[in-house]
Amino acid sequence: MINPAEVLSPNAQTIDHAMYEVLSKSPQKVAILSEYLTKLNEPPGELERDAIELIEKKYSDRHIDLIVARGERSLEFIERNGKAIWPDVPVMYYSLSSPAIYWRKSPQKISGVFIDYDYAANLALIMRLQPSVKHIIQLVESPHPEEIQQLHTKLAALAKARQADLHVDTIGERPLADLLNFVTTLPPDTVLLAMTIDGDRDGVRYSTDEIVRAISEKSSVPMYGMRGSYMGNGVVGGQVINLSEHGREAGQLALQLLSNPKRGPYTQISQRTRCVIDDRQIARWGFNFTDIPDNCERPFHIPTFWERNAMQIIAFVLMTAVILLLIFGFQWQRKKRLRADEEANRQRTALAHVARLGSVGELTASIVHEINQPLGAILANADAATMMLNQQSHPDHELRAILADIRDDNLRASLIIQKLRVLLSKRSLESKPVSLNEVIDTSRSLLGNLAIKHHVMMAIELAPDLPMIMGDSTHLQQVLINLASNAMEAMEAVPPAQRTLSIKTEQCNASHIRLIVADKGPGIPTNILPNIFESFYTTKPEGMGMGLAIVQTIVDAHCGLIETFNDPAGGAAFVITFPIAKNGMRA
Repeated sequence: MINPAEVLSPNAQTIDHAMYEVLSKSPQKVAILSEYLTKLNEPPGELERDAIELIEKKYSDRHIDLIVARGERSLEFIERNGKAIWPDVPVMYYSLSSPAIYWRKSPQKISGVFIDYDYAANLALIMRLQPSVKHIIQLVESPHPEEIQQLHTKLAALAKARQADLHVDTIGERPLADLLNFVTTLPPDTVLLAMTIDGDRDGVRYSTDEIVRAISEKSSVPMYGMRGSYMGNGVVGGQVINLSEHGREAGQLALQLLSNPKRGPYTQISQRTRCVIDDRQIARWGFNFTDIPDNCERPFHIPTFWERNAMQIIAFVLMTAVILLLIFGFQWQRKKRLRADEEANRQRTALAHVARLGSVGELTASIVHEINQPLGAILANADAATMMLNQQSHPDHELRAILADIRDDNLRASLIIQKLRVLLSKRSLESKPVSLNEVIDTSRSLLGNLAIKHHVMMAIELAPDLPMIMGDSTHLQQVLINLASNAMEAMEAVPPAQRTLSIKTEQCNASHIRLIVADKGPGIPTNILPNIFESFYTTKPEGMGMGLAIVQTIVDAHCGLIETFNDPAGGAAFVITFPIAKNGMRA
């Protein structure tokens, strides 16, 4: 392998890696020896003679089957000296630009693989990214004027065929300072197209990367490149040769010559290219990223916010969607539950109203007795007043007393009717400060008449200065009447002398008061106690089983607790505990 000094460049290593990979798969073991040429004097002189002498000494005792020249300089060296050093050994070349075909004779009896740069594809890329371009300046730094002219002619013909007013200029090698000054003042409708850039200039050895980078930094217009080594050094992009494919083709040709050295020459041209774009330069010149062809490689791609955080964004959106769905689901369930609670409250109110109507039916005799008393008194007083008026002489103070009695009895009857109306009213529970003692006092007369009917003695013991609770007096009155009525009915089998109904209030602690309704009946069977507050559970032949269920519902609505137990001395007791109102008011 005869190599120029630039063999360590990334592009050279890419080609060699692909070439060696092909050679390593040969059924015969291939040993590769490498020789490197420094920049020799032109025309060849003493340095080249010294190099030839050294090579002859190094390889005098080695059998060489194939000489491989990389690039133009190595090939020229072999053409001048190959037959003298290795007579009758086949020679091949690679990494040689195809324009060399036009400016010198193709080597006789030498096989090789040329690289052909795709001008048409590069021109199409430029016009796609910059449709307004009118002027292309091609950089071809070559010591051969014929090569520069051929490359200019090729690009100019393609440009004219594509767009009549698209002008092409080709410039050769210039001093670096002059070149940098030239590119800083180019008009905006111009682009640079770098074909070949030489690192040797002004007596200084630069790397190609340094020269390309310096031109790009100073240039007032975008620069495109036709070689892969230019990418990443300031060029926008280009349609560059596929170096790996070129290396594989060179390796395959080497295997052919090793297996059949007498046949040839073989000449191939690597034409497979690939589009490479530098996103940093696209952003620098303000080009539209959507104009980049889909098949372009983007090794310097600048990830968008979406590309950098796609998984996190998707996860966040999914989590947000799940959370929103859960929130909507919970809201829907909450509304559904609220509607169900409202419906349950409505039905409880209706059921409690029905139960109150039933209680009123049971209290009919008491109600009639209550109203008959003031009505009878009113009638008696009216008769007395009539008799006195019929008499010619009557004291005025007696008439005034009769009228006062009539008024008091009328108010008494009105109050009874008002209490009855409240009891019969259909309304939902309204929570406000209520005195439990006043609820019992209000119900005392109704319960008293009911007790007379059942031959029951009532013992009412109300704690003095009892704190108020938050509740609804009508519903609490319904609880009291229901429990008292049940207790009186439970004592039907007990002798009248033993029938006692006890109603008691007390403060059990600093935060609760208690209502106790107890009877002296036979008690509640133990098998019934666990189910006594269940709906539709009854031991009465004509009962519906809703009375105690409604009682528990009303107690629960007052944040209270109802319990029942049997007294060992006889009878049953219902104990209801209510929380005291927060303001601490007392009756």
